[in-house]
Amino acid sequence: MFFVVFGIAYINYMPYVVWTPCDSFGCRLCVGVFHVLLALLLWSYVMCVFTDPGTTPVAWARAVAADAVLASHHRVCPRTGKHRPLRSHYCSVTGRVVLNMDHFCPWVVNTVGFYNRKFFVLFLGYVLATTSWVILTFGAQFFSLSSPHIVVPPQTRRWAAGSLMMTVTALILDMTLAFMLLCFFTFHLRMVLKNETTIEGPSPQFDVGARRNCAQVFGANRWLWLLPVWGDGPDGDGVHWPMHPDPELCAGEVEEGHGDVSNAKLLAEADYDWDSD
Repeated sequence: MFFVVFGIAYINYMPYVVWTPCDSFGCRLCVGVFHVLLALLLWSYVMCVFTDPGTTPVAWARAVAADAVLASHHRVCPRTGKHRPLRSHYCSVTGRVVLNMDHFCPWVVNTVGFYNRKFFVLFLGYVLATTSWVILTFGAQFFSLSSPHIVVPPQTRRWAAGSLMMTVTALILDMTLAFMLLCFFTFHLRMVLKNETTIEGPSPQFDVGARRNCAQVFGANRWLWLLPVWGDGPDGDGVHWPMHPDPELCAGEVEEGHGDVSNAKLLAEADYDWDSD
């Protein structure tokens, strides 16, 4: 999938930048914006692929196993035989427990979890932005250069058959991706704002406000939210989770095997005596 993503970028780059005449300020501006969006897209993708989503800290597992009270409130993963933190789940593809796991994504060949979820959401957003930009700024110009019924200046070259086929493929692919990602990106952005994951679904007990929810994904520094950089990382450690102050929103079980609200608050607020490895 790594080469597929870069291949899609390539078949957009060639007609948009290399093959299309660019002799005006507006055209150069469009190409400049395209380069910025494409760079952010690929940067987000690489960060998502190579950033470890996070797994159960060894020291945390030892501390919980040594405390009978805490151990009684944590579910033991049947696959690994170890306690797993709140909001963590076993990934059958990678064979380990992932902190705040959302899903395994074959496009990034990685599990989306606590430490790389920011880059996944940014990747979706920048793919949507880049494909939409190409469609909006390139469609009319491509039609004028490829149509035999439109008179163009002699110095402006028309498309060769191979270039035409590649460009049509790119535009069809861009329209398909833009339509799909308009729904998919909106879905994931909504989950970030509400502090939900694909696995857990609605989780009002963890909704502590849009800003704090976003900080748990994008980090505390809002100036870095739209940049695919690590910064200080997501706000938190993937083990402790602040809870909504309204007990009515936390009614019922927080997660199967994790008990009621009082137990959930214990898990979220407990100050474990351990250091991250």
